[in-house]
Amino acid sequence: MKNTLRILAKKKRLVIKLGDDSKTNLTKQIKYCLNNISFYNHNIETASLYYPINNELDPFEFVKYFQDRNIIMSMPVVDIIKKSMLFRRWSPGDELRIGPLGNLEPTHAKDIILPQIMIVPMLMFDRELFRLGYGGGYYDKSIFNLKKYFHKEKRFFATIGLAYSKQEFKKIPNENHDVNLDYIVTEKEILSKSY
Repeated sequence: MKNTLRILAKKKRLVIKLGDDSKTNLTKQIKYCLNNISFYNHNIETASLYYPINNELDPFEFVKYFQDRNIIMSMPVVDIIKKSMLFRRWSPGDELRIGPLGNLEPTHAKDIILPQIMIVPMLMFDRELFRLGYGGGYYDKSIFNLKKYFHKEKRFFATIGLAYSKQEFKKIPNENHDVNLDYIVTEKEILSKSY
């Protein structure tokens, strides 16, 4: 079921385009979401973004917000052998290399960062904040581990999925290892566990 959905979702996402008004709305939704998070959590030091591929929404609207607040940014680096992902420090202009899944990622010379805010791409999402990814489980595993770590440290951690509104699906099939997100931001709205 999930594999069939992935094929459909990839095709659908490739042809989605946002007009200028929708791009402006997306920027507003992102800022509103981040302002809401920052209002209640003043000690956010780290965050992660992704480099968009295959018509994923561009997450770089977050960059200025993080820079203005001196939040250290990172991007995921995939380890195919360990089936895991870690996050290495990244700043605009840094050299990126092609990772094993075709994504661009920081070089191994960069420091490892534990992001308190994780910006997450997706193929589809539903109203319960579950996402359909590419199927490797990299994000789910990382979210689970970081959530556990920051809970133990009594520090804030949140995930923000970034998607086109047309990527919404009635119900994403999920299994025990699937983790739902804290927020999903589209050009039309913000979905959240707390809204």
